[in-house]
Amino acid sequence: MLGANPTPVAWGETPSAIKQGVADALDPSVEALNVFGFKDVLSWVTFNRAVPDSQVFSCNLEWFKSLPPHIQEGIEFASEVTSLQNLAKVPAARAYAMAELRQAGVEFYAPNDDEMALWSAKAGHQLPEWDSFKTELAGSKAAFNKLLDAANDHDGPFVHDV
Repeated sequence: MLGANPTPVAWGETPSAIKQGVADALDPSVEALNVFGFKDVLSWVTFNRAVPDSQVFSCNLEWFKSLPPHIQEGIEFASEVTSLQNLAKVPAARAYAMAELRQAGVEFYAPNDDEMALWSAKAGHQLPEWDSFKTELAGSKAAFNKLLDAANDHDGPFVHDV
């Protein structure tokens, strides 16, 4: 939709692909770029408001439902505390990664509102080209819309985008 030619590259081959010009962009979190040694490979990181560093904690639902209610409540409480503690560490980890990348000469760019509107108009979720993915990944467009509403609900934990 944006004129790119997506090419699957094995993660271990990604730095070589970037260096050799086989690939010229990738989409992991800033923290991953730092941890996996991309600071000597990349020149720019653009923040297009993707959520590459989200995390999901899961367990077997059948097993969970087989537990007594008080154990289920304890697991849910511990999961919420762990999730909040994890989110609390994101700003520092992101700031550290950005400082390391910046020290190596990597520059950062955050598109302005007009640029983001253009990005969304050309490749946003509202385009019909995404409908089959919404159904495949979320089960239906209605389920996707519930997830979208939840993603746009800012009443939950806030993580500062350094």
